[in-house]
Amino acid sequence: MSLDPYSLCPCESGKKLKFCCSDIASDMVKALQLHEGGQSKAALKILQKIYTTNPARAWVATSLAGVYLYLEDAASARETLQPLLQESPDHPLARILEATAALDMDGYEKARSVIHRAFTKGVKYHPEMIGSMAAGIASTLYEEEKLVSARQHLAFAMRFVRDEDRQQVFMRLLDFDGDQGVPYPLRGVHNLRPLTTLSAEEDKVFRKSVGLSALGCWHEAAAVASQLTEAHPENAELWYDIGLYQAWDGDQEQAAISLHKAASLSDDFEFATSSETLAQLFDLEASQTSEVVRHYAVDSLSKVLTKFDEIPRLHRDDRLVGGENSPGEISYTILDRDPVSIADQENPDLTKLPVVIGVLVCTDKDEVQNSTALCHMVVENEHVEEMQKLIQDSLGNPLENHSVRALEDITFSQWADYRGLYRQYYFDKQTPARLRAVIGKKNWQNILAELWPNRPLSGLDGKTPLEASQIPELSYKLAAAIYVLDAFADRYNYQIDIPGLREKYSLPSQESFPVADEQELSACDVLQMLRIPIETLTDDQAAILLNRTQLIQHAGFTEKVLAEVLRREDVVELERMPQIWHAYIDLARDKYDREEALNRIEQAKAWAEKSGQKFEESLQWEMRQLQFLVIDPQDDSLMPFLEQMHRKYLRKLPELEEAITAYLEEHDITPPWNTRGSILVAGSSASSISQEMWPAETPQESTGSKLWIPGQD
Repeated sequence: MSLDPYSLCPCESGKKLKFCCSDIASDMVKALQLHEGGQSKAALKILQKIYTTNPARAWVATSLAGVYLYLEDAASARETLQPLLQESPDHPLARILEATAALDMDGYEKARSVIHRAFTKGVKYHPEMIGSMAAGIASTLYEEEKLVSARQHLAFAMRFVRDEDRQQVFMRLLDFDGDQGVPYPLRGVHNLRPLTTLSAEEDKVFRKSVGLSALGCWHEAAAVASQLTEAHPENAELWYDIGLYQAWDGDQEQAAISLHKAASLSDDFEFATSSETLAQLFDLEASQTSEVVRHYAVDSLSKVLTKFDEIPRLHRDDRLVGGENSPGEISYTILDRDPVSIADQENPDLTKLPVVIGVLVCTDKDEVQNSTALCHMVVENEHVEEMQKLIQDSLGNPLENHSVRALEDITFSQWADYRGLYRQYYFDKQTPARLRAVIGKKNWQNILAELWPNRPLSGLDGKTPLEASQIPELSYKLAAAIYVLDAFADRYNYQIDIPGLREKYSLPSQESFPVADEQELSACDVLQMLRIPIETLTDDQAAILLNRTQLIQHAGFTEKVLAEVLRREDVVELERMPQIWHAYIDLARDKYDREEALNRIEQAKAWAEKSGQKFEESLQWEMRQLQFLVIDPQDDSLMPFLEQMHRKYLRKLPELEEAITAYLEEHDITPPWNTRGSILVAGSSASSISQEMWPAETPQESTGSKLWIPGQD
């Protein structure tokens, strides 16, 4: 490493090296070469010696602080920069390094002002460092479940990171927008509302807030915009913009207050509903209740497992916790009552079915201390004492309570208002897919017809939806609560009929959100997107909407878009059409609508024949149809279908014939031919295909946890 004496000085003074820091250049180069060569501690000694006599020289202080940060000594790095910052308070690199140290030491909340100063002073000179810092902050905010702020920091980082890192940040944005662990109204973009009633001077103030927002300084942007509320206390759009600034900054509590205010002031029902939806979601995120993990030390894991296997309310899972790479871990599903067989029931009573209330994971050693075997129990709080007594009584009290604590890195939580609303029922292996579908459908029917309408909700001022429907002043809050319910159901891939619920509760019909061009289509927020009149779009616009819809994955709206795309046929390329048809079929399955799924398969088969699909591609539709038909062995169309499938495909594919035979026999169906065999079918084991048709629903998680809590968000 050598420096041209006529190049700009590394201290960022703007002078040539020869006329600035040439007196220390040789020692600085030596230190930096050591650091780049992996000898950071040797470099540290040289830099410390130079720093002793040159504490305020930028090249020295920033280099020493950088090495300290590399060595994970944030406190020394920050202390090192103080003489330089006292002399040159706006030094870009020093401010960035100080912010990096402050973030490491204090976290985002306490370091915010230092970070934002670094954003404003450093983005012009070191945009890549600002982008990298913002991307790191996004990860921290996501872990803290400040979801809108996490996404906004990623969007901010996209503008400044190095070209080679931009794709990675972009993929993180896509992952966020498709994350079903994030309530869908919080995903995607959220845009500031234009303010049209401001004076020229007031407009300058608002534009200043927008400028601060563009620099990632949303706390300061909210403070500036709030100055306008004195003159415009009833401007709904202004309060909405302030709420967005606060949400982008990670202050969801204040954001909820501002957005509630915006909703209460607006005469536009859809805007009020949208603003109130965000506010209610922020309130619910703040109201989450956490479960407790209890750890028990045991002397002999094998003896404990033998005892646990004798407890009816503990059902041992076949899968290994954490996958095949986690040997020695056994998981039990904890039930609220003894299991019952319902395989021979036509219409099971939900109140008599066992419900999953937690899990018990047994490991052969303490993963942290690498010592004794442990059992970890996570169960709904109201069942903790009962389950502890049941387990200890069954084992004759051999367990020693090792510790009881809340998880520090992973939180099992759910919205307080929605706690226990959805129940996951336990099915034994003999429960046919038909009954799983019946129970799943009845579960949601019960939620929508009985449980949710009669549940007091904080977003409705403590009223139930039925009570709120009789109070006109709560109409926009009730409309927002329906969106929140839809977001809750969406985590289970279940569709809520929003227009139908609005009509049921005597709310205004949804107003359409027309879009003029592709830019508007891409820039609208999710709740606006759900109101787009799909039938009015051009094919190019429909293709854009399809891509965005499949990213957000809102089941009800996706179904509408797919139906329109399939009706037109020319919106997407031919190669993509099978994927579209499969997604369309899956949406019927997720609604537990077998007949509609079969109807869509027939449509897909007709399309395949019309478009000249190959033999193998046509066979996939027959396989899908078979999976739905075997759910009801009494279906009159099953045998004719099997005979036709045999004539058209299976006689030419002996191995597939054997596989289908085994598959049918496992479902107690005698095939109309005389071949036997067992092999994989359609990518799944024969025993798993029908069981996977309508599996027990599990909410999408936003963490990488090993354990699971019923209804966790």
